Amino acid sequence: MRELVLHLGIGANLDDPVATLAEAVVALAHIPGWSLEQVSPLYRTTPVGLVDQPEFFNAALRMRATLPEEPAAAAVEVLMRVKELERLFGRVPTVRFGPRRLDIDIIAMENIAVVHPRPHGTESDGADADRPLVVPHPAAAERLFVLAPLADISPTLKAPGWQGTARELRDVQRRLEGGAAALCVGAWDPAALRWV
Repeated sequence: MRELVLHLGIGANLDDPVATLAEAVVALAHIPGWSLEQVSPLYRTTPVGLVDQPEFFNAALRMRATLPEEPAAAAVEVLMRVKELERLFGRVPTVRFGPRRLDIDIIAMENIAVVHPRPHGTESDGADADRPLVVPHPAAAERLFVLAPLADISPTLKAPGWQGTARELRDVQRRLEGGAAALCVGAWDPAALRWV
């Protein structure tokens, strides 16, 4: 086993998404062997892919986790943990890019690059069934809703395969998508365990 730094993206747009995301931060911090290092500000973001749905709220987390030495095994363990948490929060399979109560994505795991068959039972949406587990997240470097909060907590992060740092990629995407695509709406209060 070894300790790794994880960057996770969290998002939601159903029920009370801000409260759900705050509860998810607390739940992630309580996974045995995991610890929370930093929580980004909260962003209100426009949907990507399926645009006829409520706006999303998104944030990014930097965590440390004790995980297996082998990169694929480490990535699978993280995936299993976050998908289990999504189910506990009431996520059910839906259309790809559709509305959701909670979405947790692995953005990056230090310098690890993994492409591995997705374990059975970790498919969030029907279209995901044949897609492999890929770390870093294959679309993270092109999504402002990921990069805006990520750049706030780890601006110099440059995951394997990225053509720039989180800050540089955020700036590129902000020019492409426009500033209104990801608006900061709150800062994390570690005492209150919520965004204010």
